[in-house]
Amino acid sequence: MSTRPLASLSLALLLTACDSPAKEAPVAAKTAPIAVATPTPAVTPPPAVTPPPAKPRPTARERALAGFDRSAAKTQAQTFRDQLAAGRTAVKAKDYKAGIAAFTAALKIDANHPAALAELGWAAYLAGDLPAAQRSTELAIAGDAPDHTRGAALYNLGRILEDRGDKDGAAAAYQRSLQLRANDTVKQRLAGLTAAGADATSHDCDFTPQKGGHVDNLCAALVATMPADEEITNHKCDEQETEPGETVVDAAGTPFTGEPRTKIDHTLADGVRIAHFRVENWLESGGSYDDVYLAVLYADRWYTTELGSAYNPGVGYIGANFTVDSVEARDLIPGGRQEIVITMTSDYHDGDYGDNTMESTTDQLVAVLGLDGDAPRWLGAFKISAQDDTGPMLDDEPSNGPTKHSERKVDHRIDAGQVVITAVPGNEPVTPPGTFKLGELPAACPAALGYVAGA
Repeated sequence: MSTRPLASLSLALLLTACDSPAKEAPVAAKTAPIAVATPTPAVTPPPAVTPPPAKPRPTARERALAGFDRSAAKTQAQTFRDQLAAGRTAVKAKDYKAGIAAFTAALKIDANHPAALAELGWAAYLAGDLPAAQRSTELAIAGDAPDHTRGAALYNLGRILEDRGDKDGAAAAYQRSLQLRANDTVKQRLAGLTAAGADATSHDCDFTPQKGGHVDNLCAALVATMPADEEITNHKCDEQETEPGETVVDAAGTPFTGEPRTKIDHTLADGVRIAHFRVENWLESGGSYDDVYLAVLYADRWYTTELGSAYNPGVGYIGANFTVDSVEARDLIPGGRQEIVITMTSDYHDGDYGDNTMESTTDQLVAVLGLDGDAPRWLGAFKISAQDDTGPMLDDEPSNGPTKHSERKVDHRIDAGQVVITAVPGNEPVTPPGTFKLGELPAACPAALGYVAGA
C-alpha cells in the first residue's frame, strides 16, 4: 500500500494552520506564590553557667573564736560553774524544772560541755520530756567526752529509748556503754532486754533506702523526708556541692536552666553513681549542726548513710568541721563492681569553761565501701592520723589542762581485698597495725569511729 496520499494530506493541514489568524492565548490558572526562603536567625546559645569558686570552709578554730568573748570569759567561767552546781543541787532535790533551767543557762555559755549536756538530758528524762532528753543526751555522746562520761550518757540514752519503746536501740546503747566502762546496773538492764528478745546489734552502719529512681538534687530530696523538729528552724543544702541543671532553649530561643543537681563523685561502668553532700541544720538557738551524707544511686533506687557531723552552737569556745577530702573508685576485690575509698577529716576545737581547758583535735580517716549486689555495704573504716593539742583556755587563770601536743599516725595500703596498716617510725599508731581483710577492719564504718551525732 502506498503512503504518499497521507503525506500530502499532512502537508495541506500544516499550510492551513500557518495561514489562519493566531488564536488568543488562554489565561493561565492562578498559582500559589512561590515561597522565598528566609534565613533563620542563629540562636545564640546561653552563656555557660560557671559556678562560683568554692569558698574555703572556716576551720574549727576560726569557728570557735567567732563565738568567744575573751573579755567576758573569766566571769562566764564562774557563772558556768555556779549554774552547773545549781542544776545538780536542784535535780538531787527532785526540782527538775529548776535543774533544767540551771543546766540550760550553763550551756548558753559552754554549749558543748558533755557533762552539762548529759545532766540536762537526765533532768529532762526525769521530768518526762523524752524527746528533749534524747536530743541532749545524743549531743553529749557525740562530743569529745571521756569514756566514763560517754558511757554514763549511753546508759541514760538506753533508759530514754526503753521508755520510748525502742528496745533494740536501748539494748545497743547499753552494749556500747559497757564497751567504755564496766557497770553492773548496765549489765542487768542489757540482760533483761536481750532475754525478752531485744537485738543489741548496732545499726549505725546501715544504709537507708530512699524513695524514687532518678533524682538530681539529692540533698533537697533527703531534706523533704526529714521530720519536723521544734529545735530546727531550717535545713539548708550546701550550694558548693551542687551544679546548675541542664540548660534547654525553647522555640523562641529563650534559655531555661533546670533545677540544681548534686555533683556526682563517680559513675561506674554500669551506671551506679556515688555522691556526697552536706545538710546544714540551723537551730532555733542560732547555731547549727552539719550532717555529711553519702548517697549511692542505682537505676531505680538510691541509698543514703551519714558519714559524719559537726556541731557549731555559735556561742562559747567551740567549733567543728567534718569534710570529705576524696572519693576514689578502685578495683580492690577481683570481679564485680569497683569499690569506693573515701578519705575524710574531722576537725574539732573546744574550750571547757568549767576546767579552763582547751582541746583541739584533727583526725583523718579512711572508709571502704562495697557496691556489689542490690545495695551498698561498708567494708570497714580506720583512722590514719590524729593530732591533739591541749592547754589552758585562758592563760591567766588556773587550768586543769596541761599544754601538750601529740601526733599519732599509720601508713596503709589497700589491694587484693585487704588493708595493710603499718606503724610510722617515731609516732604512736592511731590504729593497731596489722593486715585486715576488707569486711574485718577495726571499725565497721565511719559512724563506728564516733563521728556521727548520737552514734
